[in-house]
Amino acid sequence: MIPVNGARDDIAFVVPGGEDVRYGDLPRAMEPWRRLAGERTGKELVALFCDLSLPSIVSYLACLEAGHAVLLADPALTDAATARLLEAYRPGLVLHRQGRPPDGYTRLAQAPAWERASTRETPLHEDLALLMMTSGTTGRPRVAALSHANLAGNAAAIVRALEMSAADRAITSLPLHYCYGLSVLNSHLACGASLVITSASPTSRRFLRLVGTEKVTSMAGVPLTYEALWPLLRRQWPGSLRSLTQAGGALRTVGDYAELANDHDARFWVMYGQTEATARMSVLDTAASPEAIGSVGRAVPGGSFTIDETGEIVYQGPNVMLGYADTREDLALGDRQRGLLRTGDLGALIDGFLYLRGRVKRIVKVAGKRINLDEIESTLNGAGRVAVVECATGMTAYCLEGEHVVRRHAAAVCARLGLPPASLRVEVAETLPCTASGKIDYRRLEALGDRGTGAVAPPR
Repeated sequence: MIPVNGARDDIAFVVPGGEDVRYGDLPRAMEPWRRLAGERTGKELVALFCDLSLPSIVSYLACLEAGHAVLLADPALTDAATARLLEAYRPGLVLHRQGRPPDGYTRLAQAPAWERASTRETPLHEDLALLMMTSGTTGRPRVAALSHANLAGNAAAIVRALEMSAADRAITSLPLHYCYGLSVLNSHLACGASLVITSASPTSRRFLRLVGTEKVTSMAGVPLTYEALWPLLRRQWPGSLRSLTQAGGALRTVGDYAELANDHDARFWVMYGQTEATARMSVLDTAASPEAIGSVGRAVPGGSFTIDETGEIVYQGPNVMLGYADTREDLALGDRQRGLLRTGDLGALIDGFLYLRGRVKRIVKVAGKRINLDEIESTLNGAGRVAVVECATGMTAYCLEGEHVVRRHAAAVCARLGLPPASLRVEVAETLPCTASGKIDYRRLEALGDRGTGAVAPPR
């Protein structure tokens, strides 16, 4: 399992309105889960539909400590998606806390009740610790199989890269079934730090009040989070906040945040990672390397990057997954990656810093030319928040603001690339669909375009 290195009397979890849990209390808190887990014969797969709550966190830790493998899933999955997931992996135990669990499965509560849910078992590989779903923004989501060594190694690398200590206190600003959110939990436990548990939206005033009242020192977020928080943090910076980390896509205002953090004696870190690499692969300290703002930094300790002949980023490190697990039978397999991950991202290494150039799958042919949709999107984002996808006539840019400026930029892009003006059309969107991790959901945008939808207003 991941190392839990807090001193007995130090606080591990802060529960606003409830009782704090100290590191010395964790064995007692996990005892009901550990006792029932011990009654199981052999290694089980536990499907945990985890929300941002203490019971979810404690059950996750107890299952790992008991030697079981955990499938972390979004509690907001539809009934149909839940049924497909359970059919594919046939977990022996299912823990659910939000909504009505499927018939025959167990609801997660303060006191656990475990129930065998499958009679068709396939032995699990001894190294298997965790199954996590990828974001699937440019393809169908897949499930990454991670080992105990992956979890422990990446947590330790993050602690070193971010110079973390037991004095740090984070807050649950991201879902735990998202690798970035889980890495915040794992890394803080690994260095004996504490975590404030809340389900409040990170862009709400209630969330920021908690940051101040609970003396939170570090916060993690995706671009969507920081774009929404900018006017609030610029007006009222919580005095305890000393570290902000950002990942999950490009943030247009990195330089502004770096300057704002510096003004308040804090640091702004840009990070790059994938579920397939457990969580984080690189870190940029914007205060120490302001000349590299625009990059995602250098590889975390123990990792390294190379760029192959096609421009794809290849990562090597001990945090690379065992492999993809598409069926229950794949859970019996060991390490197929051998520490090597083809990221599917395009990039360049300049003076040791990694710069992202887009996704391999986001290269399309328009009017006979190879076009990088991410580069087009980056160019248009200078005029307003934009998402660009392929469509039948070429490309569509969905914009939230600055329609007229975006149209002028789009015309200039077509002229520069020698494309017909009709190759890049601009549509106004009331909002852009996002995944649970806050990334733009390009697949949903493409589907909307395929149905002939103009201005889109899908729910976040």
